[in-house]
Amino acid sequence: MILMSSLEEKLREVIKHLESNPGDASAWNTQGVILAQLEKFGDALRSLNQAIKLDSTLAAAYTNRGRVLLALGKDKAPEALKSFNRALQLNPTDLDALKDSAVALRALGKGVEELACLKTIVTISKDDWRPWLRIGDIQLESGRFKGAVKSFKRVLEIDEKNVPALLHQSIALSMLDQWKDAVKSAEAACKLAPDNIETWRVLADANLRAEKYKSAMKALKKAASLDPTDADIENTMGMVEYRSGRLRDAAKHFNRATIRNKKHARGFRNLGFIYMELEEWSKAIDAWERFTSLVRNDPDSFDALATAYARLDDFCGATEAWEKSRKLYKKKGDTKESSRVTNLGRAARVNCSRQKKAAKAQKEHDKATRSFDDRRRKRR
Repeated sequence: MILMSSLEEKLREVIKHLESNPGDASAWNTQGVILAQLEKFGDALRSLNQAIKLDSTLAAAYTNRGRVLLALGKDKAPEALKSFNRALQLNPTDLDALKDSAVALRALGKGVEELACLKTIVTISKDDWRPWLRIGDIQLESGRFKGAVKSFKRVLEIDEKNVPALLHQSIALSMLDQWKDAVKSAEAACKLAPDNIETWRVLADANLRAEKYKSAMKALKKAASLDPTDADIENTMGMVEYRSGRLRDAAKHFNRATIRNKKHARGFRNLGFIYMELEEWSKAIDAWERFTSLVRNDPDSFDALATAYARLDDFCGATEAWEKSRKLYKKKGDTKESSRVTNLGRAARVNCSRQKKAAKAQKEHDKATRSFDDRRRKRR
C-alpha cells in the first residue's frame, strides 16, 4: 500500500518535471494516475486528457482515463468503455485494457460482449483463474450449465483450492442433476473454508436437491451456528422438513424465519401454503395477509388468500381478495386464470350479500327482542 505522503511527494516531482517539460505526454499520464490514487478524480481526468491531447497514440492514457471514469460511477461506464476500446485499437493485446473493458461491459449488463472479451483475455493470460471464474458465472447465470462446469474445472486446474469455483461448480452440477458430484464439490469447499457460511448453504442446497434431507439439515445447522439470526437458513430448514413430510416442523421453521425478519416474504408465503395443507385456515389467512402486504403484485397469493377466507365462510373477505387477484391476472395477460377467479369472485359476492342480509336481519331481530324485553320488565 502506497502511503499518502509518498504519493504527494511523487506528485510534486511530476509537477516540477512538467513545469520544464509541459509537452511530456507520459508525465501527464503519470500525474493523472497519482491524482486518481489520491481520489482527485477531476484533476486526474484533466491530466489524462492533456496526455491524450499531446499524444493520441498513448494507449496507457486511454486505459487510465477509463479507470477514472469507472471510479466516478456506473453512469460513466459507456464513456469509460469508449476509452478502453480506443486503447485496444492501439494495442489489441493490452491485457489491462481488456480486463478493464470487461469490467465496464459488466457494469453495462452486456453479458455477450463481456464473455467475448473474457475469452480473449484467457487466450493471452492462460494461468489467470479470475477470467475463467467470471466466464463460468456468466454461463451459470444464462443457463449454460455444461459450459459453466467446464469453466469452473479450468479454474480448479489453475487453483485447486479455489472456494468460489468449487461452490459455483456445485450449483451448476446440481442444475444438471449430477447430485453426487455437486455434493462432493460443495463438501470440498466446506473443508477449505469451514467458517464461510455460504459453503454450508450450497452444501445444504445440493443435498436438498439430491433428496438427502438429513445431510441437508446437518449442513444448515452448521450454517445456523455461524449466524443464528439468519432468516434464510430457517426458511431452508423449513423446506427440508416440508420435503420430509413433517409439515408442523416445517411451519415452526418458517415461523422462526418471519420472526427473525418481519419482512421475510418467502417465509410468509411458505407459511401460507403449509397452513392451507394443514387446513388451519385462520393461520393461513394471517400468513397470506402478511405476504400480500409485502408483495402486492402476485395474483396467486391473493387467490390463495381468497380460498382461505372462503374455507372459513368469510365470503366478503374472499370477494375482495379474488377481485385483486382478477385484476393482477388481467394485468399479466393471463385470461384463463382471470376468468377462473372472476367466476369464483361472483359466487363469493352472492354469498357475501346473503351474509350481509342475514347479519342485518339478525341485528334487527336482536334489537326488537331487546325492546320487547325492556317493555315487559317495565310492566312488571
